[in-house]
Amino acid sequence: MAPGQSAFCAKICSKIITSQFCIVLLNNDETEGREIPNANVNMEYGLMLGFNKFVIPFQRKSQKLPFNVAGLDTIKYENSDLERQAGAAIDQAISETDQSTVPGVIPLDQQIGTFLLVLRAIVSPISSVGDKNLFELGLPLGFNLLNDFGGMDYMFFGNFSNLRQDAVIWRIRMLDEILKERRSAVPAKTQAGIATSEQGAAALKILNQVQIWLLVTSNEDKHKISEILTTFPIEHTYRIFSVPEMTTIVTSLRLPEEAPQ
Repeated sequence: MAPGQSAFCAKICSKIITSQFCIVLLNNDETEGREIPNANVNMEYGLMLGFNKFVIPFQRKSQKLPFNVAGLDTIKYENSDLERQAGAAIDQAISETDQSTVPGVIPLDQQIGTFLLVLRAIVSPISSVGDKNLFELGLPLGFNLLNDFGGMDYMFFGNFSNLRQDAVIWRIRMLDEILKERRSAVPAKTQAGIATSEQGAAALKILNQVQIWLLVTSNEDKHKISEILTTFPIEHTYRIFSVPEMTTIVTSLRLPEEAPQ
Protein backbone atom coordinates (compact mmCIF):
# COMPACT_ATOMS: atom_id res chain seq x y z
CA MET A 1 0.00 0.00 0.00
CA ALA A 2 1.29 3.47 -0.90
CA PRO A 3 2.18 5.79 2.03
CA GLY A 4 -0.61 8.19 1.07
CA GLN A 5 -3.19 5.40 1.07
CA SER A 6 -1.99 4.15 4.45
CA ALA A 7 -2.29 7.63 5.94
CA PHE A 8 -5.78 8.01 4.48
CA CYS A 9 -6.95 4.75 6.06
CA ALA A 10 -5.40 5.70 9.40
CA LYS A 11 -7.01 9.13 9.45
CA ILE A 12 -10.36 8.53 7.78
CA CYS A 13 -11.29 4.84 7.63
CA SER A 14 -10.35 4.15 11.24
CA LYS A 15 -12.39 7.10 12.48
CA ILE A 16 -15.43 5.98 10.49
CA ILE A 17 -15.14 2.40 11.72
CA THR A 18 -14.91 3.41 15.38
CA SER A 19 -17.67 6.05 15.25
CA GLN A 20 -21.08 5.41 16.77
CA PHE A 21 -22.65 7.37 13.92
CA CYS A 22 -21.45 9.83 11.27
CA ILE A 23 -22.40 13.30 10.03
CA VAL A 24 -21.66 14.36 6.46
CA LEU A 25 -21.97 17.87 5.00
CA LEU A 26 -22.81 17.58 1.30
CA ASN A 27 -22.59 21.24 0.35
CA ASN A 28 -21.27 21.73 -3.18
CA ASP A 29 -18.29 23.91 -4.03
CA GLU A 30 -19.21 26.89 -6.19
CA THR A 31 -16.91 27.83 -9.08
CA GLU A 32 -17.79 30.47 -11.68
CA GLY A 33 -21.45 30.18 -10.84
CA ARG A 34 -21.47 26.36 -11.09
CA GLU A 35 -22.03 23.86 -8.30
CA ILE A 36 -19.43 21.10 -8.11
CA PRO A 37 -19.83 18.20 -5.62
CA ASN A 38 -16.86 17.74 -3.31
CA ALA A 39 -15.25 14.47 -4.44
CA ASN A 40 -13.53 13.78 -1.10
CA VAL A 41 -16.70 14.27 0.90
CA ASN A 42 -18.70 11.99 -1.39
CA MET A 43 -16.00 9.32 -1.21
CA GLU A 44 -16.09 9.48 2.59
CA TYR A 45 -19.91 9.30 2.45
CA GLY A 46 -19.60 6.09 0.43
CA LEU A 47 -17.21 4.67 3.02
CA MET A 48 -19.66 5.48 5.81
CA LEU A 49 -22.41 3.60 3.98
CA GLY A 50 -20.04 0.75 3.13
CA PHE A 51 -19.06 0.38 6.79
CA ASN A 52 -22.75 0.11 7.67
CA LYS A 53 -22.82 3.33 9.71
CA PHE A 54 -25.82 5.41 10.69
CA VAL A 55 -25.25 8.59 8.68
CA ILE A 56 -26.81 12.04 9.07
CA PRO A 57 -26.37 13.89 5.75
CA PHE A 58 -26.87 17.67 5.54
CA GLN A 59 -27.01 20.00 2.54
CA ARG A 60 -28.03 23.62 2.01
CA LYS A 61 -31.63 23.85 0.84
CA SER A 62 -30.61 25.91 -2.20
CA GLN A 63 -28.24 23.24 -3.56
CA LYS A 64 -28.77 19.92 -5.37
CA LEU A 65 -27.46 16.49 -4.48
CA PRO A 66 -25.32 14.46 -6.92
CA PHE A 67 -27.42 11.94 -8.84
CA ASN A 68 -25.84 8.91 -7.12
CA VAL A 69 -27.06 9.98 -3.66
CA ALA A 70 -30.12 11.99 -4.68
CA GLY A 71 -32.39 9.13 -3.60
CA LEU A 72 -31.03 9.03 -0.05
CA ASP A 73 -32.83 10.95 2.67
CA THR A 74 -30.91 14.18 3.32
CA ILE A 75 -31.61 17.03 5.73
CA LYS A 76 -31.94 20.20 3.65
CA TYR A 77 -31.25 23.23 5.83
CA GLU A 78 -31.05 27.00 5.98
CA ASN A 79 -28.94 28.85 8.53
CA SER A 80 -32.05 29.72 10.52
CA ASP A 81 -33.10 26.11 11.12
CA LEU A 82 -29.80 24.17 11.08
CA GLU A 83 -29.45 24.00 14.87
CA ARG A 84 -33.00 22.72 15.35
CA GLN A 85 -32.77 20.06 12.63
CA ALA A 86 -29.30 18.95 13.67
CA GLY A 87 -30.31 18.58 17.30
CA ALA A 88 -33.28 16.37 16.46
CA ALA A 89 -31.26 14.26 14.03
CA ILE A 90 -28.41 13.72 16.49
CA ASP A 91 -30.82 12.74 19.27
CA GLN A 92 -32.36 10.17 16.92
CA ALA A 93 -28.93 8.85 15.90
CA ILE A 94 -27.87 8.43 19.54
CA SER A 95 -31.09 6.58 20.32
CA GLU A 96 -30.95 4.26 17.31
CA THR A 97 -27.26 3.40 17.65
CA ASP A 98 -27.25 2.83 21.40
CA GLN A 99 -25.40 -0.44 22.03
CA SER A 100 -26.46 -0.92 25.65
CA THR A 101 -28.05 -4.25 26.48
CA VAL A 102 -31.03 -5.10 28.62
CA PRO A 103 -30.54 -7.76 31.33
CA GLY A 104 -32.17 -11.07 30.42
CA VAL A 105 -32.36 -10.28 26.70
CA ILE A 106 -30.36 -12.43 24.28
CA PRO A 107 -27.70 -10.28 22.53
CA LEU A 108 -28.64 -9.48 18.95
CA ASP A 109 -25.79 -11.45 17.37
CA GLN A 110 -26.84 -14.60 19.23
CA GLN A 111 -30.44 -14.03 18.20
CA ILE A 112 -29.39 -13.70 14.58
CA GLY A 113 -27.38 -16.92 14.64
CA THR A 114 -30.30 -18.84 16.12
CA PHE A 115 -32.76 -17.20 13.75
CA LEU A 116 -30.70 -18.16 10.71
CA LEU A 117 -30.59 -21.76 11.92
CA VAL A 118 -34.39 -21.71 12.16
CA LEU A 119 -34.39 -20.58 8.53
CA ARG A 120 -32.05 -23.51 7.79
CA ALA A 121 -29.15 -21.23 6.89
CA ILE A 122 -25.57 -21.01 8.15
CA VAL A 123 -22.69 -18.62 7.46
CA SER A 124 -20.69 -19.81 4.47
CA PRO A 125 -17.20 -21.04 5.47
CA ILE A 126 -15.66 -19.27 2.42
CA SER A 127 -13.45 -22.31 1.90
CA SER A 128 -13.23 -22.15 -1.90
CA VAL A 129 -12.14 -19.49 -4.36
CA GLY A 130 -15.65 -19.34 -5.81
CA ASP A 131 -17.26 -18.79 -2.41
CA LYS A 132 -14.67 -16.15 -1.55
CA ASN A 133 -15.32 -14.28 -4.79
CA LEU A 134 -19.08 -14.39 -4.20
CA PHE A 135 -18.68 -13.24 -0.58
CA GLU A 136 -16.58 -10.26 -1.67
CA LEU A 137 -19.35 -8.99 -3.96
CA GLY A 138 -21.54 -8.20 -0.96
CA LEU A 139 -18.81 -7.26 1.52
CA PRO A 140 -18.51 -3.54 0.62
CA LEU A 141 -22.25 -3.15 1.20
CA GLY A 142 -22.27 -4.93 4.56
CA PHE A 143 -23.63 -8.31 3.44
CA ASN A 144 -22.46 -11.68 4.73
CA LEU A 145 -22.74 -14.88 2.71
CA LEU A 146 -24.94 -17.77 3.83
CA ASN A 147 -25.55 -21.34 2.65
CA ASP A 148 -28.53 -23.57 3.14
CA PHE A 149 -27.88 -26.73 5.13
CA GLY A 150 -27.16 -28.65 1.92
CA GLY A 151 -24.52 -26.13 0.90
CA MET A 152 -25.94 -25.67 -2.59
CA ASP A 153 -28.02 -22.50 -2.26
CA TYR A 154 -26.57 -19.10 -1.42
CA MET A 155 -28.04 -16.06 0.31
CA PHE A 156 -26.57 -12.64 0.96
CA PHE A 157 -27.58 -11.57 4.45
CA GLY A 158 -27.46 -7.97 5.67
CA ASN A 159 -28.05 -7.02 9.30
CA PHE A 160 -29.24 -3.46 8.73
CA SER A 161 -31.16 -3.08 11.98
CA ASN A 162 -29.32 0.16 12.76
CA LEU A 163 -29.83 1.81 9.37
CA ARG A 164 -32.49 4.07 7.98
CA GLN A 165 -34.87 2.85 5.31
CA ASP A 166 -33.23 4.75 2.46
CA ALA A 167 -29.79 3.33 3.26
CA VAL A 168 -31.19 -0.22 3.29
CA ILE A 169 -32.91 0.32 -0.05
CA TRP A 170 -29.70 1.72 -1.53
CA ARG A 171 -27.76 -1.38 -0.43
CA ILE A 172 -30.14 -3.94 -1.89
CA ARG A 173 -30.38 -2.02 -5.17
CA MET A 174 -26.59 -1.80 -5.44
CA LEU A 175 -26.10 -5.50 -4.67
CA ASP A 176 -28.75 -6.41 -7.23
CA GLU A 177 -26.91 -4.28 -9.83
CA ILE A 178 -23.54 -5.87 -8.97
CA LEU A 179 -24.97 -9.37 -9.35
CA LYS A 180 -26.60 -8.49 -12.69
CA GLU A 181 -23.35 -7.01 -14.02
CA ARG A 182 -21.34 -10.07 -12.94
CA ARG A 183 -23.91 -12.36 -14.53
CA SER A 184 -23.80 -10.48 -17.83
CA ALA A 185 -19.99 -10.69 -17.87
CA VAL A 186 -19.85 -14.50 -17.56
CA PRO A 187 -20.26 -15.31 -21.29
CA ALA A 188 -17.45 -12.90 -22.22
CA LYS A 189 -15.14 -14.42 -19.62
CA THR A 190 -15.92 -17.91 -20.90
CA GLN A 191 -15.31 -16.86 -24.49
CA ALA A 192 -12.01 -15.22 -23.53
CA GLY A 193 -10.84 -18.39 -21.80
CA ILE A 194 -10.80 -16.80 -18.35
CA ALA A 195 -13.28 -19.47 -17.20
CA THR A 196 -14.20 -22.86 -18.62
CA SER A 197 -17.70 -23.51 -19.94
CA GLU A 198 -18.40 -25.65 -16.87
CA GLN A 199 -17.26 -22.88 -14.52
CA GLY A 200 -19.33 -20.36 -16.47
CA ALA A 201 -22.45 -22.52 -16.23
CA ALA A 202 -21.94 -23.00 -12.49
CA ALA A 203 -21.43 -19.26 -11.97
CA LEU A 204 -24.57 -18.40 -13.93
CA LYS A 205 -26.61 -20.87 -11.89
CA ILE A 206 -25.43 -19.36 -8.61
CA LEU A 207 -25.84 -15.75 -9.76
CA ASN A 208 -29.34 -16.48 -11.04
CA GLN A 209 -30.52 -18.25 -7.90
CA VAL A 210 -28.77 -16.35 -5.09
CA GLN A 211 -31.17 -14.60 -2.74
CA ILE A 212 -30.85 -11.37 -0.75
CA TRP A 213 -32.00 -11.37 2.89
CA LEU A 214 -32.37 -8.23 4.99
CA LEU A 215 -32.85 -7.69 8.73
CA VAL A 216 -34.39 -4.30 9.53
CA THR A 217 -35.35 -2.52 12.71
CA SER A 218 -39.13 -2.68 12.90
CA ASN A 219 -42.23 -4.13 11.28
CA GLU A 220 -42.98 -0.63 10.02
CA ASP A 221 -39.56 -0.48 8.33
CA LYS A 222 -40.14 -3.90 6.80
CA HIS A 223 -43.51 -2.85 5.37
CA LYS A 224 -42.24 0.47 4.04
CA ILE A 225 -39.10 -0.95 2.47
CA SER A 226 -41.10 -3.76 0.86
CA GLU A 227 -43.53 -1.21 -0.51
CA ILE A 228 -40.79 0.99 -1.98
CA LEU A 229 -38.93 -1.95 -3.51
CA THR A 230 -42.01 -2.90 -5.54
CA THR A 231 -41.35 0.25 -7.60
CA PHE A 232 -37.76 -0.82 -8.43
CA PRO A 233 -36.76 -3.66 -10.79
CA ILE A 234 -35.01 -5.90 -8.24
CA GLU A 235 -34.34 -9.08 -10.20
CA HIS A 236 -33.10 -11.33 -7.41
CA THR A 237 -35.40 -12.90 -4.87
CA TYR A 238 -35.27 -11.03 -1.58
CA ARG A 239 -36.70 -11.54 1.90
CA ILE A 240 -37.06 -8.90 4.59
CA PHE A 241 -37.22 -9.73 8.30
CA SER A 242 -37.75 -7.38 11.23
CA VAL A 243 -36.04 -7.55 14.61
CA PRO A 244 -39.40 -7.95 16.46
CA GLU A 245 -40.43 -10.99 14.40
CA MET A 246 -36.94 -12.50 14.75
CA THR A 247 -37.05 -11.98 18.52
CA THR A 248 -40.49 -13.55 18.77
CA ILE A 249 -39.33 -16.66 16.92
CA VAL A 250 -36.08 -17.03 18.88
CA THR A 251 -37.55 -16.46 22.34
CA SER A 252 -40.42 -18.89 21.66
CA LEU A 253 -38.11 -21.80 20.85
CA ARG A 254 -38.49 -24.79 23.14
CA LEU A 255 -36.36 -27.87 23.47
CA PRO A 256 -38.14 -31.01 22.24
CA GLU A 257 -39.74 -33.10 24.98
CA GLU A 258 -37.61 -35.91 26.23
CA ALA A 259 -38.37 -39.16 24.44
CA PRO A 260 -40.04 -41.83 26.60
CA GLN A 261 -37.77 -44.47 28.06
